[in-house]
Amino acid sequence: MFTLLTFANRWAWFDWTIFTIRFMWWITIVIGLVQYHDRLPYPVMAVLFVSVLAFVIPYWFYRYSTSAYLIAEIALSGSLYIAVNYYFEATQWQFVIITFVVGFHSTERTYRWTGPATILLVPFLAWNTARLDFDGIAFQAILYHLGMYGCGFGFQLLVRTQKQSLIIKEQNQILEQYASRVEQITLLEERDKISRELHDTIGHTMTSLIMGMETLRPHLPDTQVNRLDTLLHMARRGLNETRGIVHNWAQTTGESLTTLESSFRELIEQFQQSTGVIVKLRIYGKEYELSRSRKLPLYRCLQEGLTNAVRHGGASLIQVGLYFEEAQIRMQVEDNGNGNKDIEFGFGLQSMKERLEALDGHLSLHCLDEGGVAVICCLPHQAVPPQAASIRVLLVDDQPIIRESLQLILQQQQDMQVVGLAGNGQEALDMIPDVKPDVVLLDVRMPVLDGPGALRAIRERWPALRVIMVTTIEEASQATDTLKNGANGYLLKSVSPIELVEAIRVVHQGETLITQSIADVLFKEMKVQQEELDGLRKLQGRVCPYGLTERERGILASLVKGLRIKAIAEKIFLSEGTVRNCTTMIYAKLGVNNREDAVRKAQEEGLVV
Repeated sequence: MFTLLTFANRWAWFDWTIFTIRFMWWITIVIGLVQYHDRLPYPVMAVLFVSVLAFVIPYWFYRYSTSAYLIAEIALSGSLYIAVNYYFEATQWQFVIITFVVGFHSTERTYRWTGPATILLVPFLAWNTARLDFDGIAFQAILYHLGMYGCGFGFQLLVRTQKQSLIIKEQNQILEQYASRVEQITLLEERDKISRELHDTIGHTMTSLIMGMETLRPHLPDTQVNRLDTLLHMARRGLNETRGIVHNWAQTTGESLTTLESSFRELIEQFQQSTGVIVKLRIYGKEYELSRSRKLPLYRCLQEGLTNAVRHGGASLIQVGLYFEEAQIRMQVEDNGNGNKDIEFGFGLQSMKERLEALDGHLSLHCLDEGGVAVICCLPHQAVPPQAASIRVLLVDDQPIIRESLQLILQQQQDMQVVGLAGNGQEALDMIPDVKPDVVLLDVRMPVLDGPGALRAIRERWPALRVIMVTTIEEASQATDTLKNGANGYLLKSVSPIELVEAIRVVHQGETLITQSIADVLFKEMKVQQEELDGLRKLQGRVCPYGLTERERGILASLVKGLRIKAIAEKIFLSEGTVRNCTTMIYAKLGVNNREDAVRKAQEEGLVV
């Protein structure tokens, strides 16, 4: 399987083709020198040694700079041709092969001097040294060398086009795989979220109706009791049927995550079909029940591990081990790719690590002695024990019906306790020392003392107290101000009960949370600001004529400064493989073959500041 690292390799098939052509040219020279060495005034071994140097030295320079290689090629191969042509007239057209090779390796910057040197200068010196009638066939000689130089240059353009198409094809395949996986996981998450929300919302509403009808029983005449029992029976049956439908829907939409083994095998089968890489899965121990919240991080870690093994390591064989141990569940992904002793956490690996750490798990990377990388993900079997004390919540709102509704919702949660109700910010400040809440649910607009004022007072007197602001209107500026002043969350009153409960739990654990609708408003303003910034950059002439992205421009600037791949990766918090892929794209867009040419072109054309 081709990878971007393969595309960046200098010794690709087309380089071997050019090497073979040049090698055959050198072999014919050596055979001629050995066969007719009696015509030479020098020892045959000395002549062969000189020819070997003329063949090897240019490729030594090729490791460092294309320009140095071209100079050495023209100087050494040209000198060898001139010397051979002096003693053997039959070799007068031998230099056309070197002309083709030089044309292939010439760039937009070097062809201005490599062309005249190989088409005019070297042939003229060779024919003049050998005292041949160059004037008689000058036009023919120039035409032949010009044609071969043009063929070499054209072959280079063809190879470069093919290389770019392969890069684009590989990038498209990777993007399609990512898009497909993200779409599948996102769909599962959204459906699961909707099913849980519908379940809780319908359950809460129907339960409230049933309880309300039960409270009416003592006040009804005996003739209406049977009718009430019929209504209660229908309500309970409808509630059970609705719950069953929601549960079945959630299970059906999440079939691929029913068990870890089945979901892993499905993902591995799809991965093998799309990439052609062999993946072996082994299960150790008996699978025990895990919640979806713990299955999903492991599933995504496997997805990221498989993708990294092929994309960055060029692996052809991946082994996945899933260990169901008494204290933890452990997943190990080993590949036979290009192991790197200095493994860095890129964006994908860092996301994996954060997902596991959020569930008290951990991730580790190891470079194998025989080559390749091992990714180990661990999650504890038992969830973190719940806190002995429940979450103490203080509700602050000037509307009694909202306070009572919120109190009813929160009292149904086993881990929550409503310790007080306040009608304005001042009442809340007076109650906090007595009720000692963990979380304050604080309305924004209230008489006497509004939410922002109460928030500032709370931060002055109780800086560690968790506060969630609630409002009825989506105002981005207000959300920004309250979060800046120390609010730990910002919610709309229209959120569902399940979202409200989860928000309180998240904030109580030390996180900051805002609703999606408020986030959308903030993101829209950020997008407008970004568009204005992009427009300003265009006015300042910062648009690259070669289509380089901001990231690519930054990497190119680091290359100009002389930083190595590892240093660049550490600087911009990316993996070394990602940086190498970006440098390959930079070379393709700039039309260069190596780092030195890219740096020189960037400096000459002012592509970096």
